[in-house]
Amino acid sequence: MLLYVEDKAFPHKTFVVVVKGEEKVARVRAQLLHILYNIGKETHQFRLRHKGQFLRDAHTLDQYDIVDNSIIKMIPMSKKPEASFDTISITSSTVNLDFSPGQPPNVKKALYSEIKHLDWRERILNDFKTLLFLHLLAMVLSVFTVHWYAVFWVGALLVLAAWYSPSYTRIGGFVGNYTYYRNIFCCSAGIVFLTFTAIALYLAAAQWITVIGHGCADWKFVDECSPQKVYTAVFFSVQALLLLVSGILAWVLLVNFKMKMGDRIEKNLIQERDIDQVILAAKDGKLNEKRQASSELAIMAAANDDNKFRIVAEGGLDILMSLSLQHDDSTQEHALEAIRELLTIPSIQDTFVNMGNVSKLTALLHSQCPRVMQAAASTIFTIVNQSEENKSVIIADHGLEDLAHAARNGTIACQQSVASIFNELAINSDIRAQLTAGNIPAQALTELCRSNDSDTLRDALQALELMAIESAETICAQEDLLQLLLQLPFRTMDERNYLLVAKILIYYAENKETCQQLLDQENVRDSLDQFARTRDPLLQRVVARIITCMMETQQLKRQAKEVKMNKVLEYIRDHTADRDLWVEADQALQMMNSDDLGNHSSVLDKSKLEVKDSFGSRTSMGSIKKRPASVSSGAESDKGLA
Repeated sequence: MLLYVEDKAFPHKTFVVVVKGEEKVARVRAQLLHILYNIGKETHQFRLRHKGQFLRDAHTLDQYDIVDNSIIKMIPMSKKPEASFDTISITSSTVNLDFSPGQPPNVKKALYSEIKHLDWRERILNDFKTLLFLHLLAMVLSVFTVHWYAVFWVGALLVLAAWYSPSYTRIGGFVGNYTYYRNIFCCSAGIVFLTFTAIALYLAAAQWITVIGHGCADWKFVDECSPQKVYTAVFFSVQALLLLVSGILAWVLLVNFKMKMGDRIEKNLIQERDIDQVILAAKDGKLNEKRQASSELAIMAAANDDNKFRIVAEGGLDILMSLSLQHDDSTQEHALEAIRELLTIPSIQDTFVNMGNVSKLTALLHSQCPRVMQAAASTIFTIVNQSEENKSVIIADHGLEDLAHAARNGTIACQQSVASIFNELAINSDIRAQLTAGNIPAQALTELCRSNDSDTLRDALQALELMAIESAETICAQEDLLQLLLQLPFRTMDERNYLLVAKILIYYAENKETCQQLLDQENVRDSLDQFARTRDPLLQRVVARIITCMMETQQLKRQAKEVKMNKVLEYIRDHTADRDLWVEADQALQMMNSDDLGNHSSVLDKSKLEVKDSFGSRTSMGSIKKRPASVSSGAESDKGLA
């Protein structure tokens, strides 16, 4: 299958590689190294990424669901490796800088070995075709021999050999219609040429015996020593030599063809060194060695749990943390990737936290490199997702400020991770109280609500709902949040987020001042109408209760009628299949059309509106794995919305 590879370092080039689905990613990288060599950029270090996922050299293309005509991104491992260096090496007693970028020595050696081998293949094929021209001349000269009929079998041999002979150049590869049968051609040509060699030797020997038997006395070329017979003996002797050389070259080509482009490079790319050697290179190596070592450690850590424990036993946590603070972006990214893999083991994660590395991790959220920022956010999410005990460490020592910075300045992928982190933190009731004690988390989540990514929005809205349970005032105090919430149904078609928005809007509707702000929004009716038209009974019920809260006072009720909230209620009443919801919407309409506020208890059970201890959104979506006791009790109270 064909794969198209793009690289920002080569904006006007798209590389094409031909591979099979069962082949490893290392094969693609090997072919790309040959292409880079051809354009004089073999020192370019890179990784491959497909659909946002970095590709491991040891995995096959099928494992990543890469199909024919897929586009793969070629990510440079360093923008300016020759100018990158780390201050740790400078300040250490042994200054060890490397200003010569390029591939690791073993990969570079394998590349040059393959190039030499392929160049040799090209020369042998050219020599083989040169011999075919010599055989063409021999075919013409065979007419003057005693065995003139040899012109026919030599001619047939030449036609078939010239027609089926493969063509190859190191840059262009194999070309022609019959290149797929090159091994069959070499076997057949080798057998035929050697057979014809035996025939030519027999004819030459027979003539030499006749000539030598005659003796050619006094150098008179007559009878059995005629010029034609002497010429025949010499001709078939030379032709036998040419046929023998051609046959040998055919067999040499067969052996040469067994090696495909990338065989030697692939072995070196997926060859894993001993962990202690990689750790040593990561600690004391040159810049490009550290970059390669950090990448290898990430691959090793992802391979199995035994490697994780061995890396930690060799002091890998300290070394990887040191690498993550280097000035080389690629080294930082790979080191963080390795740390993230290590932290999936709870005991290793506890060790990492006890070493005081979390504050260094959150500080990396201020990196100027988007990939490093994303890697740091993903690593932090691994901690909060797997350990309740370690969540509190994340928000200590300016952790919330660091997360807020990433929420504002991170990429889409980074914002996804940050939103998930806030969501996981907000589940814990103790941490939730800390989140609502300040304004920074709410501001960060408000910023995340600007995202057009559905997953980011969902996590951010879930976190806001959980924080509103703790302190509705903090959430409602965010200036831009209300407008963002009302705009959401016009920015996304994901109805799973609509319910989250509606539940947050309940907190605005319950308070007279914030309810007034809600009614003052130009698109409030359109947004609630959009929610009602989803035909989701739970969401329609929440919308009905929001409108019911708007009738708390005569002024709010009058304004609700002016913006035609009754139309929303009428739609719910006329299109719902839920009897209780129909009754609730009908009673709300009666209240809105009456001049007396009446008793809200007949329309709205206030106990059901108490959502301050509710985790209904997370319950309905089944997205929560662990839940404190306070959360479980709150979920029961939310059943009134179901």
